[in-house]
This record gives sequence, structure tokens and C-alpha cells, in this order.
Amino acid sequence: MDKIRIYMHEEILVTPSETSAKEAAHMMKENAVSSLLVMENNDYVGIVTHRDMSEKLVAEGLDPNGVTAASIMESPLITLEASLPMNEALLAMKKNQIRHIVATVDGKVAGILSITDFAHYHSLTLADPVSEFWSNSEALLDEKMSAYALEKLLRGMAEKLGDESKTTKAIRDKEARSVIIECATGEGLNDFADILNLFSGEGE
Repeated sequence: MDKIRIYMHEEILVTPSETSAKEAAHMMKENAVSSLLVMENNDYVGIVTHRDMSEKLVAEGLDPNGVTAASIMESPLITLEASLPMNEALLAMKKNQIRHIVATVDGKVAGILSITDFAHYHSLTLADPVSEFWSNSEALLDEKMSAYALEKLLRGMAEKLGDESKTTKAIRDKEARSVIIECATGEGLNDFADILNLFSGEGE
């Protein structure tokens, strides 16, 4: 699987912690981005996203002029080395219920990867019905939605592969996930097997 560094955005936009939420929102809109890193005393201390604006500001009816970036940011930063594979990014997003990962190189901030980037990656690299599974990556952060998507993927793969496939037989016989993964790997369905490994335990 491709590495995070290939899909991360190296152009990082930064805002001081004392910046108002209104100014931060304007900066995101002007630059067509969904997040800003927050800096304080020359250190990255958090990240402000569209989601933060919606859930912590708009939904609460707060004055964007009177709220600072520091008060609505997500902190501490969740980081991953840019050399790690893309599936590690989704694992971290699911575990922490976030939509942005800060990529690092040798411990230093080097880029930002969003859930949208992850969906774009899979739409470019994988074939249906696997690409359909990844087409709404943000929904996969929700346990119930991901379980539903996984069941849909299993049905779709069984239909696509046909009756001669060992993987199809394992799916239709409702074999253990490990058996389906073994069959898929044996038939060269590595992208499909990767998904089953990544979401191991969901929908079983």
C-alpha cells in the first residue's frame, strides 16, 4: 500500500493560537483548506478544522469574534510518520475519531492528510466494488456505517468473483473472517484482503 507522504499536503497553513475563530475560518475559506495548524511559542499545539467550527462554534451559538483558535482546536496533535502506509492513517482516524492526521518526517511536521485525501487515494487505485467501499471514507469512521459498508462489500465481491471463486464460497458459507482473508490473498485479491484485515472484528 502507498505511503502517507505521497498523498499528504506539504503546504501547511498556520495560525497563532490567539487568532479569532472568524479569522481562522476566513483563512480556511480563502485558501480552500479544511484545517489549520495552531502555533504557540514556535510550537504546533493543535489543529482547527471545519468540523471544530461547526460543532464547537456554530452549534453552540458562540461569537466567532470572541473565540480563539486555541479554545476550539483539537489538541494534542495526532501524528504519524509519513513513511507509514495509508491504512495506518485510517486506523488512527477511526481510533481517535478525527478527520485529519499530521504527517511527520524524522519527528518534524511535514504535511497534513485528511479523510478526503484518503478517499481520493482509493478512488484512484482500487477497482469496484472495493473503490465503492472507500468512496465515502468519512462514513467509515462510524462503527455502524463501516459494518454496513463491509457487509455490502462482501456481497459485492461474491457477486463479482462468481461461483468458481474460493473467496465467493467462503463469503457465502459465512466462514470466519480469517478464512475469507486467506482465500482472498490466495486469489491475489490483496486490496480486498487489506480491507478485511483493517476492519477485523467489525460485522463478525
